Amino acid sequence: MTFPLGLIPYIRMVKNISEITAASMLVPQKSGSLAGAYDFSLNPYAGCAFSCSYCYVPKFPNGKHSPNEWGQWIEIKTNAPQLIQKERLKVFGSRIFFGSATDPYQYIELKYRLTRRCLEQLLKYQPKKITLHTRSHLVLEDTELIKSFGASLSVGISITTDNEKIARKFEPSAPSIARRLELLQQLHKNGIRTHVSMAPLLPCNPDRLVKLISPFTKKIWIGQMNYPEINNRPHLLQKYSEFFASKNYQAIIGAIQNKMYGPQL
Repeated sequence: MTFPLGLIPYIRMVKNISEITAASMLVPQKSGSLAGAYDFSLNPYAGCAFSCSYCYVPKFPNGKHSPNEWGQWIEIKTNAPQLIQKERLKVFGSRIFFGSATDPYQYIELKYRLTRRCLEQLLKYQPKKITLHTRSHLVLEDTELIKSFGASLSVGISITTDNEKIARKFEPSAPSIARRLELLQQLHKNGIRTHVSMAPLLPCNPDRLVKLISPFTKKIWIGQMNYPEINNRPHLLQKYSEFFASKNYQAIIGAIQNKMYGPQL
């Protein structure tokens, strides 16, 4: 398997990259955090090379990979666009969360363009709502395609801290915070609806974090550090235990919400 030269540094830590044929692409959301707001989730890749230490995906059983291998494997669902075409009757009028268990714009997208091709299929069949979730600036390469969806598509950008050093510790292979802020600014400039996902919120300066994002979005989602049992860098949880302590954590979350939305009654 060959890759563009610019891609090689970003995937060198991935030990296992394989192409697979998926059985289906639109996964019904009948329970869990997406249920009610979304009808389906869509993930053109399995696994994620960004290797975020706190990711919840390893919590779910996988017969081929253990939780401690997270970040070391990617499966490319080569028939993803064809499956969307096959399941097109489900797409019309539906609500789809794109990227619930992988980052659809991780660097392998430069080779396969599965996310782009899936979006091209979705555009044909008029879903009611799509939330495209990423932390990668590569989404900007599809700006015009995304704009074609109009108000039905919004982009959620994971910005978990204002501190680059913290991000490198918890999210070692993900794009820098500066890149993500640039992404947020560019999407805003192009009239694309956005929100920022601080899930989980990592050690940060709350005032600075809000100052960085508030000119470009008015909507945030804040989540806590869940599932410590599968965190693949537990020493970080211990090192920053004061920040993650429940009382402190809730106070910081509340402070960010107040700065974004005003005092909550």
